[in-house]
Amino acid sequence: RRTQAARRACMPKWVDRAAIKAIYDNCPSGYHVDHIVPIKGKYVCGLHVPENLQYLPAIDNIKKGNRIDLQSAIT
Repeated sequence: RRTQAARRACMPKWVDRAAIKAIYDNCPSGYHVDHIVPIKGKYVCGLHVPENLQYLPAIDNIKKGNRIDLQSAIT
């Protein structure tokens, strides 16, 4: 899938893959795993690393789309 290929391209060799897997495995029902800084953003691109992942309610993640929420990014 294209999304998986994008994630792999933005995953540094030093990343803790087990930590990323745990984040996805433990995602609560009704939530999505979101990239705080999108890996394919318009102005900035983040990495596929645990520190750039968060749980968001599905509806909030859909509304956010491929944009950065600056409030989340600085807190």
